[in-house]
Amino acid sequence: MKLIARCAVVIACLAFAGPFDARDARAEKARAKPAVPAKNAEVESRKQTLDSGAEPDKLAALDALAQMSGPNAPAAAAVVEELLARGANVTVLVRALGAAGKLAQPSSSAAVAPYTRHRISEVRVAATRALARTGGPDAIAALRAVLHGNDAPSRGFAASGLATLQAKDAVPDLFAVLAKDVPESAEAIGELCTPADCSKFADNIGKLPFDLMQSGLSPILLRPETEVPPELKLDLLERLRKLQTDEARKFLQTVRASYPDKGNAWVKYGLDQAVDNKPVVPPGGAKGKTKGKP
Repeated sequence: MKLIARCAVVIACLAFAGPFDARDARAEKARAKPAVPAKNAEVESRKQTLDSGAEPDKLAALDALAQMSGPNAPAAAAVVEELLARGANVTVLVRALGAAGKLAQPSSSAAVAPYTRHRISEVRVAATRALARTGGPDAIAALRAVLHGNDAPSRGFAASGLATLQAKDAVPDLFAVLAKDVPESAEAIGELCTPADCSKFADNIGKLPFDLMQSGLSPILLRPETEVPPELKLDLLERLRKLQTDEARKFLQTVRASYPDKGNAWVKYGLDQAVDNKPVVPPGGAKGKTKGKP
């Protein structure tokens, strides 16, 4: 009987203690887990400032958000995107667009893009520059549209931005504005062009101002031969040599000085020939055959 009584007591104790032990464990777990990570709390604090703070405080909050990086950058960008969606005065907008650019989140491009059409030029430029860093399809589409707009500064930043984003599909748009007061389009074409497009660009030598052309010719000549073949570069160097102008000679000397010592032997040969005003043709007259060493 005593044994039965003892068992009954043990069972009763277990039945009584079990639920409280579980509750204690859950409470301990809750105490061990922080409610909000410190950085997310900072983002929320900056958000509240942007929602209801004075202008100086909003500017400071945007500057702080712009400095966030790593896993905190998307949350910071989302707060900036909310501000852009509802609008603000010009000073705050320009700072917000700059912050979006520094955070460089593709999700921000959709919020930034409409400001490329803002009535104030300063805002349009800030938006265009931000898109070059936020990137993504929305940014590229907006920059291509800006190229065909009427704001000259924005068009220049749009061309440079497309090159930064390696938007090769935008090369036709860049050609369309090449001779229309967008000098930055030449350099962008030089950085993005396929061999066929590079040849098309070279066809403008002697037709367009040389100071415009050289900004695109330099990247073509300095790009890897896997992107621009040596044959094309040799042809381009011969075209430049035939110009027989001081500016062309100075340009060739500058490119030769910039060309890497370990670069393609045929291109180095062509640069040496052009700088010395000698025909850029491989020995034996086999023009364009660049296998082996010169």
